[in-house]
Amino acid sequence: MDQTVTDLTHVIREGMAGHPTHGRTPIKIAGSLNHWGYAHTERRNDYDGTRVSFQNEQWVMNGNTGTHMDAPWHANPDTHFTAERIPLEYGFGTAVWLDCAADAEARGTITPGALERAEQAADVTIGAGDIVLVHTGWSRFADTDPEVYLRDHPGLSKESGEWLRARGIRTLGVDLATPETTSGALTAPIHTNFLRPEVLGLAADDFIGIIENLVGIDRIPARRFQFVGVPLPLEGSSASPIRALALTD
Repeated sequence: MDQTVTDLTHVIREGMAGHPTHGRTPIKIAGSLNHWGYAHTERRNDYDGTRVSFQNEQWVMNGNTGTHMDAPWHANPDTHFTAERIPLEYGFGTAVWLDCAADAEARGTITPGALERAEQAADVTIGAGDIVLVHTGWSRFADTDPEVYLRDHPGLSKESGEWLRARGIRTLGVDLATPETTSGALTAPIHTNFLRPEVLGLAADDFIGIIENLVGIDRIPARRFQFVGVPLPLEGSSASPIRALALTD
């Protein structure tokens, strides 16, 4: 069966919008090989005789760069769930997307009511184990106005995080640099609820994944789809960049 693949990933490049607490990231450094370095060699390929050459690069990059998944270790000092230990199903499986753009005002709050209205408008029912992507439209500022993207963004209220946990979701993805509101950033209720389940009296493995900096969620042609966006097995890392894809029939 043919499938439509929608790429939800920001291109990783120097100077891209990144949370100010994550430092300068990424940095691209010249590698040990480049095509021009082979200009005076006589290594020729067997097909058309043109010169054989190779290129590589080095990247210095915070794990929280671009479109990425937070590991519980990002917000939980007592967990062993670093990036390489996140079960793959947190970035692979059935998903729905909710359109909350109408409620996504600058420095605004997305409430449980907004999530419920979006769920009803989409004619979907969020089920246990679903990956839920919330579209705010804020990713449009990531390249055009990074200051607005990073400092004036909307976010989910503490109660919205509780609403999503009550639905039993597996992972939350947002087209924002953080799912927190600007006013809630200091207490970080979404990160605490999702990545530090022990504070709720839950088991350490009862965490909810968080994916940040998605783009183009509203281009997904169906509200229920298959999502793919697994973290790299970066040992001991608090997060990992992902390639986020939506697959629809």
